[in-house]
Parts: sequence; structure tokens; C-alpha cells
Amino acid sequence: MEEEKNYSAVENIAEVKNITEVKNDKPKMTPVYELLETAIKVWWKNLSKFVTVYLWGILFALIPGVIIGAVFLIVYIFYESSNAIAPVPFILLGIICFVFVMYFIVRAYMGMFLLVKKNFEGNELEIFKETKKYFWQYLWLGIITTVFVVLWTLLLIIPGIIFSIFYSFAVYAFFFEDLNGMAAIRRSTALVKNYWWPVFGRFIVVGVVIYIFTLVVSIPLLFTSDKSVFYYIWSTIVQLLNFLVAPISLLYFYQMYQDLVRIKK
Repeated sequence: MEEEKNYSAVENIAEVKNITEVKNDKPKMTPVYELLETAIKVWWKNLSKFVTVYLWGILFALIPGVIIGAVFLIVYIFYESSNAIAPVPFILLGIICFVFVMYFIVRAYMGMFLLVKKNFEGNELEIFKETKKYFWQYLWLGIITTVFVVLWTLLLIIPGIIFSIFYSFAVYAFFFEDLNGMAAIRRSTALVKNYWWPVFGRFIVVGVVIYIFTLVVSIPLLFTSDKSVFYYIWSTIVQLLNFLVAPISLLYFYQMYQDLVRIKK
């Protein structure tokens, strides 16, 4: 009888060991080099569409942008030279126009997400126009995510980093699963759970790649005066290059998001 009990105990231990091994054998995320390779290929194939949808935002932002420029010019000519304070209406007009500029720029960025969501099909202007109905919910998500990360950071820098990774896919849950506010944040947290380190590592890699790229293209600026014409021209080129390659990061993180969705099914 005692032998049977011992045998049963050994069998149970083996069963528990097998269960533990199955749990530890969790699916792996796509390697970094594959994420980057695919992101670059998709970016290059659809670069003109990314640029077009973003330029529509820039075009709409031009009107308030020109007004801001005119306001600053008037203030500089008539008030700066005499050290007089600009009238309140001028200041308010400048602030209002700045808000509108940021509104259209944010919508241009949102348009790139919708472009991916629609599998790069459809008219870019119509896609940009569609961002209008998502704007306030997107803004609210951005506000509460930022507030949460700041509150965690107030405790210590480490909790801030930890939870910024947990919340990093909330915007993807917003666009690709139609989740709003806290639902998107909870979804992001659930996706990253048990995969925090793999996600963090992939964030670090792409951050290093972006830093190296920016550093390399900025090298000519180290050998010229910051008051020279060349400096201003090359700085503009650097900004333009950063703008052109920005969608690669979006596509890279989108693949990570898809990876986690696949794993958590």
C-alpha cells in the first residue's frame, strides 16, 4: 500500500513538473532584426502615402501658422523695439492659432495610424479627414496615459519606466481595437504582462538605432558654425530625414503589438 502511495506521489511530482515546463515554454516574440527589416520594407513601399497624409495636416496648419508669423512680425516691428507690451488681443490670437497648428499636426500623426489600419488603401485626404472623429478620444487617452506615467514617476524613476512600457500599446489598442481611455490602457497592460523585458529590450534597440541614425546625419553640424548658412540648411535636412523615417518606428511597434495580440489569444 505504501509503495502505491510513493508511486502516486512520484507520478504527481512528474505531472506538476510537466505543467511547469509547459507554462515556462511561452511563445516568443519576433526577433528585433525581423521587426526592423519588415518595418523598413513596408515603410519604403508606402513612403509616398505616409508623406501625403502627413502633408495634408501640414497644409491645413499653414493658415494658422501664417497668422502666427504675422502676429510675431507685427509685435516685433511695433512693440519689441519700443519695449512696449503687445495688446492682449494679439497675444490671444497667437495662442489660438498655435493651438490650431498643433491640432492639425496631431491629426496628421493620427492619419499615419489610420493609413496602417486601412492597409494603405484609400485616399490620403479622406483618411486625414477621418481623423477628426477620433481626435478628442485620442487626446483624452494621451492625457490620462501621461498623467499616470507622471504619477508613477513621482514615486521613483523606475516605476515610471516600468509603467510607461506597460501603457506603450494603448494607442495601438485605440486605433486597431477601437478601445477608448482606460480600456485601451488596460488592454496594453494585459498585452505586455509577462513580456515586459522582451518589450523593453525591443524599445531600447530601436531607440539606439534612431539615436545612431540622428547622430550620423548630424555629424556635418559639428564642423560648422551654428550661425552659418550651411548649418541652417543641414539642420533642415536633418529634420526632414527624421520626418521621413519616423513611420518606421510606428510600423516597428505595430508589429510588436501584433505579436503580443497573437501570443495572448
